[in-house]
Amino acid sequence: MGARLVCFPTDTVYGVGGALRPEVVDAIVRAKSREFDKPLQVIFPTVAALVAAVAPSPRLKAVFDALLPGGLTLVIPYPIGLECPPPGQGPGGRPTLGVRVPAWPQTARLLEALGGPLVASSANRSGAPAARRLHDVPAGLRAACDLLLDAGPLAGTASTVVDVSEYERGGAWRILRAGAVSQETVDAALGPATEAGGAVPGHDQGGRP
Repeated sequence: MGARLVCFPTDTVYGVGGALRPEVVDAIVRAKSREFDKPLQVIFPTVAALVAAVAPSPRLKAVFDALLPGGLTLVIPYPIGLECPPPGQGPGGRPTLGVRVPAWPQTARLLEALGGPLVASSANRSGAPAARRLHDVPAGLRAACDLLLDAGPLAGTASTVVDVSEYERGGAWRILRAGAVSQETVDAALGPATEAGGAVPGHDQGGRP
């Protein structure tokens, strides 16, 4: 079966993605005119599905329980045994993965029943504004999708990206991109950030619904 792409709503902005397969990764990159070395994220239908897939440590699972579902992308250590999508690069060059569990909008609650995770990115051209409405998704990107799911207008602010890849090592975390969830909310769940914010070299902050 060839790569099948879906344009779908989240709790923040519209995303584009499909089944967690290498050919879908390639299709997303081509459809968005995106650099191949920019990592994609994986969206899980529920927190339970995320936990089952990545087998987090107790400390990392506590992060999931405190912050998910919601408008965050969590950058975690790349799970053992995972082969797709290609990893990002965290502090010290350690491989990482961005994961999401949206608080699905009422008009998209059927997505909680997905049979598996989606490899995904935001439904916009690389570097362009995120799509709040299906109509905001570029026509060429819509045309690359086999299915378009319209949930009406969304909040319109992309997810907050929080790097917790070093959280196991003394509770370190940092916000890589401000977004739908405030730093105060993350502080309340994890304690004050122990590292200065900023981009991790080699880890893309954008392109995440």
